[in-house]
Amino acid sequence: MAQTLYMTLRPGRKDGERAQRNAEVLIAACRAFEAKHGTLPDSLEQLVPGFVPKLPPAKFSGPTFGFTYDVSGAKDAPHHVLGWTDRIPFGRPFYVFEEDRWGYLD
Repeated sequence: MAQTLYMTLRPGRKDGERAQRNAEVLIAACRAFEAKHGTLPDSLEQLVPGFVPKLPPAKFSGPTFGFTYDVSGAKDAPHHVLGWTDRIPFGRPFYVFEEDRWGYLD
């Protein structure tokens, strides 16, 4: 009974924890790419296969809800952000590489 209640109150927790672990894998791969090439990648696809064998899944799959990797800003001051959807329709954890920090957008 207690486990059923817990799973009802925290649906998708296991998938959320997997997404967090996979985000950490992607962050480490991006940092390794940066160490080798002197800059962060322009896309997550640049990490395959040299830094990860394949891109890991986020909490949800698909182009709308999988991991996102946005590169913006000027060439001499780029801004790299990794994120994913944790709760639909809102709730997006993100990691800003230049600031080495996590944030949450909802």
